[in-house]
Amino acid sequence: MRLILQIAALIALSLALTGCGKDWLLGKWEFDKERTLEAMTAPEDPETKNLLSGVVSGLQRGLSQLLFTQLDGVTVEYTKKEMRRTKNGVGEAIGYKVIEEADEKTRVIQYDDGNIVTVQKVDNGLKSLMMGEHKVWVYFKPVAE
Repeated sequence: MRLILQIAALIALSLALTGCGKDWLLGKWEFDKERTLEAMTAPEDPETKNLLSGVVSGLQRGLSQLLFTQLDGVTVEYTKKEMRRTKNGVGEAIGYKVIEEADEKTRVIQYDDGNIVTVQKVDNGLKSLMMGEHKVWVYFKPVAE
């Protein structure tokens, strides 16, 4: 019995040291307006870069303003089973499941309402792909508690 406990402790320690013991998605995140704006003006995705180069700057500002109005002050919290979104003290929770782990930094999530979203781990935060007429990566940073 003692040997089993030692092996279990060793496995737990190795998982903690390698970062495998904690899911990077779990936690509380807040909308990162500055980083999102930076990504919109200098996108990494060649398709988005070509799209934005053809868009009149006023339209881009309008899209940014609309997006920022909707997301400014938003926090999201991922638990093992649900995502909680709050803004100005009002919130909602929705269940989700990870339907694909493309790599160690990319998760495809399906919410209980059927929506499917790609989330990626980035330096000091995460980004989520907002689909619509235009694809936009929205950045979130950890909430300082």
